[in-house]
Amino acid sequence: YHSLALKADGTVVAWGWNGDGQCNVPAGLTNVVAIAAGKQYSMALRGDGTVVAWGYNVQGQCNVPAALSNVVAIGAGTEHGLALKGDGTVVMWGGNSYGQCNMPLGLSNVKTIATGVYHNFVLSTESEAN
Repeated sequence: YHSLALKADGTVVAWGWNGDGQCNVPAGLTNVVAIAAGKQYSMALRGDGTVVAWGYNVQGQCNVPAALSNVVAIGAGTEHGLALKGDGTVVMWGGNSYGQCNMPLGLSNVKTIATGVYHNFVLSTESEAN
Protein backbone atom coordinates (compact mmCIF):
# COMPACT_ATOMS: atom_id res chain seq x y z
CA TYR A 1 0.00 0.00 0.00
CA HIS A 2 3.02 2.31 0.11
CA SER A 3 6.41 2.86 -1.48
CA LEU A 4 9.88 3.72 -0.21
CA ALA A 5 12.88 5.28 -1.90
CA LEU A 6 16.46 5.39 -0.69
CA LYS A 7 18.19 8.63 -1.64
CA ALA A 8 21.89 8.89 -2.47
CA ASP A 9 22.47 10.84 0.75
CA GLY A 10 21.31 7.87 2.88
CA THR A 11 17.86 9.24 3.73
CA VAL A 12 14.48 7.62 3.04
CA VAL A 13 11.37 9.01 1.34
CA ALA A 14 7.98 7.29 1.71
CA TRP A 15 4.62 7.85 0.00
CA GLY A 16 1.27 6.17 -0.55
CA TRP A 17 -1.36 5.01 1.92
CA ASN A 18 -0.29 6.00 5.42
CA GLY A 19 -3.11 4.66 7.62
CA ASP A 20 -0.67 3.05 10.06
CA GLY A 21 2.26 5.46 9.93
CA GLN A 22 4.28 3.40 7.46
CA CYS A 23 5.12 6.58 5.52
CA ASN A 24 6.19 8.53 8.63
CA VAL A 25 9.94 8.09 8.29
CA PRO A 26 11.49 8.49 11.76
CA ALA A 27 13.09 11.89 12.31
CA GLY A 28 16.86 11.74 12.12
CA LEU A 29 16.98 8.46 10.19
CA THR A 30 20.22 8.75 8.18
CA ASN A 31 23.07 6.59 6.92
CA VAL A 32 20.57 4.14 5.44
CA VAL A 33 21.99 1.58 3.01
CA ALA A 34 18.91 -0.59 2.31
CA ILE A 35 15.12 -0.41 2.67
CA ALA A 36 12.21 -2.85 2.68
CA ALA A 37 8.45 -2.30 2.65
CA GLY A 38 6.03 -4.73 4.28
CA LYS A 39 2.27 -4.63 3.96
CA GLN A 40 1.76 -1.70 6.34
CA TYR A 41 5.20 -1.12 7.80
CA SER A 42 8.66 -0.06 6.67
CA MET A 43 12.23 -1.06 7.49
CA ALA A 44 15.64 0.52 7.02
CA LEU A 45 19.14 -0.90 7.38
CA ARG A 46 21.72 1.61 8.57
CA GLY A 47 25.35 1.56 7.54
CA ASP A 48 26.31 0.56 11.08
CA GLY A 49 24.43 -2.75 10.71
CA THR A 50 21.38 -1.82 12.80
CA VAL A 51 17.74 -2.00 11.70
CA VAL A 52 14.85 0.43 12.24
CA ALA A 53 11.17 -0.41 11.60
CA TRP A 54 8.01 1.72 11.80
CA GLY A 55 4.31 1.58 10.99
CA TYR A 56 1.74 -1.15 11.70
CA ASN A 57 2.96 -3.36 14.53
CA VAL A 58 0.07 -5.71 15.39
CA GLN A 59 2.25 -8.83 14.93
CA GLY A 60 5.48 -7.35 16.33
CA GLN A 61 6.99 -6.72 12.91
CA CYS A 62 8.32 -3.35 14.09
CA ASN A 63 9.83 -4.84 17.26
CA VAL A 64 13.32 -5.33 15.88
CA PRO A 65 15.25 -7.55 18.33
CA ALA A 66 17.19 -5.25 20.66
CA ALA A 67 20.53 -7.05 20.29
CA LEU A 68 20.33 -7.31 16.48
CA SER A 69 23.54 -5.96 14.94
CA ASN A 70 26.00 -6.64 12.12
CA VAL A 71 23.10 -6.86 9.64
CA VAL A 72 23.99 -6.82 5.94
CA ALA A 73 20.54 -7.34 4.34
CA ILE A 74 16.86 -7.03 5.30
CA GLY A 75 13.50 -8.23 4.06
CA ALA A 76 9.93 -7.29 4.98
CA GLY A 77 7.13 -9.81 4.64
CA THR A 78 3.47 -9.05 5.21
CA GLU A 79 3.80 -9.15 9.00
CA HIS A 80 7.35 -10.33 9.66
CA GLY A 81 10.90 -9.06 9.36
CA LEU A 82 14.01 -10.87 8.20
CA ALA A 83 17.66 -9.93 8.63
CA LEU A 84 20.88 -11.48 7.33
CA LYS A 85 23.87 -10.94 9.58
CA GLY A 86 27.47 -10.66 8.41
CA ASP A 87 28.29 -14.05 9.92
CA GLY A 88 25.79 -15.82 7.60
CA THR A 89 23.06 -16.30 10.19
CA VAL A 90 19.44 -15.20 9.82
CA VAL A 91 17.15 -13.53 12.35
CA MET A 92 13.35 -13.43 11.95
CA TRP A 93 10.69 -11.68 14.03
CA GLY A 94 7.04 -10.67 13.94
CA GLY A 95 3.97 -12.58 12.80
CA ASN A 96 4.26 -16.34 12.46
CA SER A 97 0.73 -17.31 11.39
CA TYR A 98 2.03 -19.60 8.64
CA GLY A 99 5.35 -20.64 10.16
CA GLN A 100 7.31 -17.97 8.30
CA CYS A 101 9.50 -17.35 11.35
CA ASN A 102 10.20 -21.02 12.06
CA MET A 103 13.83 -21.07 11.02
CA PRO A 104 15.24 -24.47 10.07
CA LEU A 105 17.62 -25.78 12.73
CA GLY A 106 21.26 -25.38 11.85
CA LEU A 107 20.70 -22.86 9.06
CA SER A 108 24.06 -21.21 8.43
CA ASN A 109 26.35 -19.85 5.72
CA VAL A 110 23.46 -17.85 4.25
CA LYS A 111 24.55 -15.57 1.41
CA THR A 112 21.30 -13.83 0.48
CA ILE A 113 17.69 -13.54 1.64
CA ALA A 114 14.29 -12.65 0.21
CA THR A 115 10.83 -12.38 1.72
CA GLY A 116 7.42 -13.17 0.34
CA VAL A 117 3.96 -12.54 1.68
CA TYR A 118 4.10 -15.25 4.36
CA HIS A 119 7.36 -17.00 3.51
CA ASN A 120 11.12 -16.51 3.16
CA PHE A 121 13.88 -17.66 0.86
CA VAL A 122 17.56 -18.03 1.67
CA LEU A 123 20.56 -19.02 -0.41
CA SER A 124 23.04 -20.97 1.68
CA THR A 125 26.34 -22.63 0.88
CA GLU A 126 25.72 -25.21 3.60
CA SER A 127 25.69 -28.71 2.15
CA GLU A 128 23.08 -31.26 3.20
CA ALA A 129 25.89 -33.59 4.29
CA ASN A 130 26.63 -31.24 7.19
